[in-house]
Amino acid sequence: MPPRGTPWQAAGFEAILTFGLVLMILNLANGPKLNGPFISLAVGAYIMAWGTMGGPFDGAAMNPARAFGTDVAISDLSTWWVYLIGPVVGAIVAVGLAYVLRGPAKAQEAGAAEGTPLNRAA
Repeated sequence: MPPRGTPWQAAGFEAILTFGLVLMILNLANGPKLNGPFISLAVGAYIMAWGTMGGPFDGAAMNPARAFGTDVAISDLSTWWVYLIGPVVGAIVAVGLAYVLRGPAKAQEAGAAEGTPLNRAA
């Protein structure tokens, strides 16, 4: 729960956290290049670091479903919109920036994202 009187600051903080998370994931999953086996550690480290630093301020949900579940469990939906608006705005801005920086996906990148079936040679 964000501190009383700071819901807009908390929504902005959630937008920034989600923006960074989505932009990092989009850049790590960019096209057919091989990024290595440690991508999941990078994403986990981002979530752990910001969860630890931002948790005391507003919970650092970065996910509307996680925050909504907690609000339902404690029967207090007064700030549910903070955890919906913030992450949605942050994700939209991150996707827009990734599109501006890289342009639309090419056919080769789309094919790589789909993967290669195990019974076919690459």
